Amino acid sequence: MLPFPRRALGLTLALVVAVGVMSGPAAPAAAAGSISAQDSMSRSVASGWGKAEVGGAWTMLPSTVASVSAGKGWVTSPRPGRTSRLSLPASTRDVDSRFTMTLPAMPTTGSGLYLSHGVRATTDSAYLVGVRVMVGGTIELSLQKRTGSSVSSFETIRMKERFIPNGTLNVRIQATGSTSVSLVAKAWVAGAAESNARTLRYTDASSKRLAGAGGAEFSLFTSASTKALPVGVDNLTIAAPAVDTPAPTPEPAPAPGPNPGPVDGAPAAGARAAAGANEPGTVDYTVPANAIIVAPNGRDSAAGTVGAPVQTIAAALRKVPNGGTIALRGGAYHETVIIPPQKRITLQPYRGEAAWLDGAEAVGGFRESGSLWVRSGWTQSLDSSPTYKRGAPDGTSDGWRFVDPAYPMAAHPDQMWVDGRQLTQVASRSQVSAGRFYVDESADQLVLGTNPAGKDVEVSTLIRGLSIRSEGSVVKGIGVRRYATSVPSMGTVIVAADDVTVSDVTVRENATTGLYTWARNTTLSDVSVIGNGLLGAGASQADGLEVIRLFSSGNNRERFNRAPVSGALKIHSSSDVVVSDSVFADNYGQGPWFDESNDGVVFTGNDSLRNTGNGLVFELSEDAVIADNLVADNGINGIYIVNAGGAAIWNNTAVGNERNIAVTQDSRRSKNLTIPWLSKNTVIANNVAAEPEGSCIVCIDDRSRALTGAQMVTRADGNLYHRTSLTSPRSFAIYAQGQAGPSQTFTTLADFIAATGREKRSVLLEQATSPVNADYSLRSSAASQQKSIAVPVPTQIADVSDLSSGEVSLGARFP
Repeated sequence: MLPFPRRALGLTLALVVAVGVMSGPAAPAAAAGSISAQDSMSRSVASGWGKAEVGGAWTMLPSTVASVSAGKGWVTSPRPGRTSRLSLPASTRDVDSRFTMTLPAMPTTGSGLYLSHGVRATTDSAYLVGVRVMVGGTIELSLQKRTGSSVSSFETIRMKERFIPNGTLNVRIQATGSTSVSLVAKAWVAGAAESNARTLRYTDASSKRLAGAGGAEFSLFTSASTKALPVGVDNLTIAAPAVDTPAPTPEPAPAPGPNPGPVDGAPAAGARAAAGANEPGTVDYTVPANAIIVAPNGRDSAAGTVGAPVQTIAAALRKVPNGGTIALRGGAYHETVIIPPQKRITLQPYRGEAAWLDGAEAVGGFRESGSLWVRSGWTQSLDSSPTYKRGAPDGTSDGWRFVDPAYPMAAHPDQMWVDGRQLTQVASRSQVSAGRFYVDESADQLVLGTNPAGKDVEVSTLIRGLSIRSEGSVVKGIGVRRYATSVPSMGTVIVAADDVTVSDVTVRENATTGLYTWARNTTLSDVSVIGNGLLGAGASQADGLEVIRLFSSGNNRERFNRAPVSGALKIHSSSDVVVSDSVFADNYGQGPWFDESNDGVVFTGNDSLRNTGNGLVFELSEDAVIADNLVADNGINGIYIVNAGGAAIWNNTAVGNERNIAVTQDSRRSKNLTIPWLSKNTVIANNVAAEPEGSCIVCIDDRSRALTGAQMVTRADGNLYHRTSLTSPRSFAIYAQGQAGPSQTFTTLADFIAATGREKRSVLLEQATSPVNADYSLRSSAASQQKSIAVPVPTQIADVSDLSSGEVSLGARFP
């Protein structure tokens, strides 16, 4: 197995946190100064870490599980939900600390594990670089501060690469200065050159900054639902920085949230083609002569013409006739727009002008209060209900808790920007620092940690952007952004009438869900949903839904739990749904998820890339064509069939997922005989499944022991499988036996064919070289074998995809 995913997209993966020593992307690596601590872990210690070569003896909390062996200091949480911590007494203020980090095994459940390395560490506090490793090896890097046992994050970023068993990261943290402390983080793979490709920055100039000297520490916390796993630490060196410290920046830039995604219309890295909306203002739309014209500088009493536009969309809706058009001149419209049931209209821009519905507005009146800035008289109170039922508490059982305790403010829809950079909301005034804000409802105050002087401060003050309640209406070419939509409000853009078309529309940076429809025959064409707090888009009871060239990226920005809902797109209780030629990339949660009582899904020509959850989920549903899709480098499974029947999985390319294609069954059942929640009658043909990172290549498992593999998958043939060695993974197949007992395990394809009679034309490559190129297309050596491996594509598959009837080919189509 490769030490890390091959497609690094120009990024590296060692972790470096620097405080005040890197002057820019071209800054050279500093030579180490005098060494205050050094530990190569070249000893054996049964309990604890013993004595470092330089710096003294390691001490640990009473319950800590730690040892030294095989050249590494090992640390494990005492049990899930608990922390192990080791400390080194060497006391320094200005430090350059480096070490390596190794994990023999990855988390498979829960929220993962958190390794923190602290400098300026005392019993009461420390600056930390935190490395969170989640299911599938997804990594988050954070700049943090520990106060007692409480840890707060300054800034967090998700790495595009993933950790895999026995992979190694170099980790570096530098700290200098006392009047202000600047933090810089970056990452690269051990063995690669140090890179500035991925950088976090933060400056702590608060009154609670850690200005004095301290020791070093390592802490490991494992979430309550994750198995406690060992982490190895090695090659620790703590030295004085050998370069001059730049003058501290008196006012740091606000800490940005996760990158909400690329410019609309730009292809995502690794995607086969561009999808989504054009950037508002880049398409010249024809405007009917009798259109009602709206402009930010208009008057609502005006006629609504080009020469005398109205000012608000609400006024235009009063004037426009049924079947008419409203055209928006360029600018921002701070409105909640409701298209009423009695008027079928078209809402669009005026010619090539950029028109946005914007839920945020400028806010001033801040006064300095110590190290903070306060806006008094702030009486806005938003609904922070964490579930779809307004006022109800969050769920408590697995899969039904919306809010991750690591991100407790996720359901609070308040949003704030300073000079266009989004700030992070915190739960108390004491947590406010640069890049953060707090809504103090008891004092009617908005508390800001970034100096607003001379800057544009904007706050979301509207809850919903657009509600389409008129059958046959069309919305095209506009943008909708920055609304404080709560979870139970369902979506910033709502489609609540049949036969509505939303085309070339961008919905981004809203507090929870970007777009939601519960109407029949909705068409979403060339729509972008980017950087929304919970979910890009969703649908329920949306029979006949058609999603074409959707671009969904950077959603679940607030880091809600993966389940019950998060990520790119979630659809349930809908029939005859088509999702085609779309891109779902870099979402912090699931890729597209068809969950519960969907019947008749066509999912073709799509790319699902680097989502932290599963790439594609078809769950508790029936009948789907899943063809000509690229599903790669997702955090958990690639194509995941769960308690769902009749899935036809043809000509997909699945690469670098934990389990590239998995068909599973559990104990859940439905009384609906049409959709019985049984994973039966699946077909798997002509797929390319390469570089798996889980425990099996062919994964067909029934935990309820009701179905056999032959019942779950009725046909499997013509597939090209790959693993890097005989033991990566060790099992070629896991195959359900139903009531006969636990699933069987097969080491080789030959053994599987002999026992089941399946996969007779399929081929398993066992080689370090992947059968796919960097863009996931087949290498020529693999492509030359297509005719001898693949089986003809059936007409019923070709009729709903870009594949041709009778075509004999492997994997997804590439340009």
